[in-house]
Amino acid sequence: MFASMATITRLTDSCIYVATDSAATLFDPGFHSFLSGQIDLDSIGEVTTVAITHEHGDHVHPDFVRWLVDRGDDVAVHSNQAVADLLAPHDIEVSVDAPTGFSVEDVVHGKIPNGSQPPNRAFTIDGVFTHPGDSRDPSNSAPVLALPIIVPWDTAIGAVEFARRLGPSQVVPIHDFYMSESGRSWSRDLVRGILADDGIEVLDLDWGDNATV
Repeated sequence: MFASMATITRLTDSCIYVATDSAATLFDPGFHSFLSGQIDLDSIGEVTTVAITHEHGDHVHPDFVRWLVDRGDDVAVHSNQAVADLLAPHDIEVSVDAPTGFSVEDVVHGKIPNGSQPPNRAFTIDGVFTHPGDSRDPSNSAPVLALPIIVPWDTAIGAVEFARRLGPSQVVPIHDFYMSESGRSWSRDLVRGILADDGIEVLDLDWGDNATV
């Protein structure tokens, strides 16, 4: 059964909290949200599922994952095998199966300057929200798409083209930690103006903001 409603809360960078009728999921618990002090971690609601797209530290910080697991009851961590191997020395169990109510698509990370492209898993939850991680390769999206904007592996042009190809109704800009608040606002406004012609709404979510969709 698909959820009819979801509340999406943006922490920092690519870390997103999504609460639906059936699950409370934290995507990509990276070091920015855990260590920067920009977010009150105690304000994070109940988490039933932690979904991690890939192994880079801005998307998975072992201490953050441990904190999430220890503060909840039966918190399940899901990712690919590379992340499972990364977290195993920290005694964190990771399932490589898709969580109940999710679909996944295994692609590769956008090519970074050193030429590497680690495995990347895109998650879609309850048919309402898709987190692609750091990749433009996913082939489909739920009505709401997390859209990486300012990245070392692509351009804003690539972000716009990716959104147009997948055709969501709304996007949540992500991957912009190293910009100032005014820079993040400017980048959202830029993409909003362009995608409006395609009928795609850019949700104006900065750190700690939320929207119900």
